[in-house]
Amino acid sequence: MRFFVPLVLLAACGPTPNPTPDAGDPLLTCDPMPTEVTLAGRVQAELFDRQCRSCHNAASASNGDYSAADRTAAAIARPSQFSMALKPVEPNNLARSVLWLKMNQLRGPSGEALGGVMPPGGKLGEASLKLVKDWICTGAK
Repeated sequence: MRFFVPLVLLAACGPTPNPTPDAGDPLLTCDPMPTEVTLAGRVQAELFDRQCRSCHNAASASNGDYSAADRTAAAIARPSQFSMALKPVEPNNLARSVLWLKMNQLRGPSGEALGGVMPPGGKLGEASLKLVKDWICTGAK
C-alpha cells in the first residue's frame, strides 16, 4: 500500500523591506574588544548633542528628551513606544536596542516595525555608529 503526501511550497514575492536580521548578523554582534565609552564621557557630546537634540528635546519629549545626559539616560531606560518588550537602549544587546536598530534601518527582533530611520534622511557615519555600538556593548553607562 502506498501513501502520497502532497507537497506544498510557500514563497514570498520580492525582498522584505527593513529585514529582521538573524542572530549571526555582524550588525547585531558586539565586537570582541569594544572601546569603553560612556554617555557622559563622549556619547552625549559627540552624538546626541550634535545629531539628536534638535528634535529630541524638552519641547518634543514624547520622542525622548536627549538634550542632556541625565535626560538621555531617563529616556533610554523606559520602554520603547514601538514595543513594551523593548527599550530604546538595552545594555549589551544590540538586537534589542531600538536606537541601534533604527540607526541601521532594521526591524525589531520579532519583526516589529520601529518607525523611520534615525536620523531622518539617512544613516550616521561609521565613526558615530561605532561610538553607539561600543557604548551599548560596554553596558550603555
